[in-house]
Amino acid sequence: MRQQVHPSKCTAIALLGSLATLGLCGLQFGNRNGLNSLPFSQVRPLVSDLGRAQNLAKLGNIEILTGQEVAGQAVRLRGELTDGNCYLGNHHHGYDHAFCAKLCVAAGSPLLFVPDEQRKPLIVLTKQHGIQLPEDVLDHIGVPGVVVKGNLLEVGGLEALAMSKIER
Repeated sequence: MRQQVHPSKCTAIALLGSLATLGLCGLQFGNRNGLNSLPFSQVRPLVSDLGRAQNLAKLGNIEILTGQEVAGQAVRLRGELTDGNCYLGNHHHGYDHAFCAKLCVAAGSPLLFVPDEQRKPLIVLTKQHGIQLPEDVLDHIGVPGVVVKGNLLEVGGLEALAMSKIER
């Protein structure tokens, strides 16, 4: 004979189960201390203090990939670094456009790599999460014939180059 459970007991059990699930999700995917809602202006200085950023992430129970290498297929490509705004908006690039491209990248425009080969421009990423591109890489914006090494990756038709260095 099957025993029936009172409806209010079922409701209480379901409510407790839901609360427990939410609590576990909060621990696993949490945003304690409001770190995910910090303004960009408060997060940006942490790039120069990655240890502090990692400690804050642990306290906030947030996964942080800083320092981990970006996966992808190793490549060596020849081409030009330029800014996304001018290249995509007006197809401006090249040495005559170098100053403008550096200014746009400094203002936050995405950095692109335009290969000499017949292929689409690639969004430039850093080889490691949370690590800035070295200034010597950025000094080569607008210089044709630059040879770069890194990892090529593609997600949903969007290709990117996780740059490790410029060959000299």
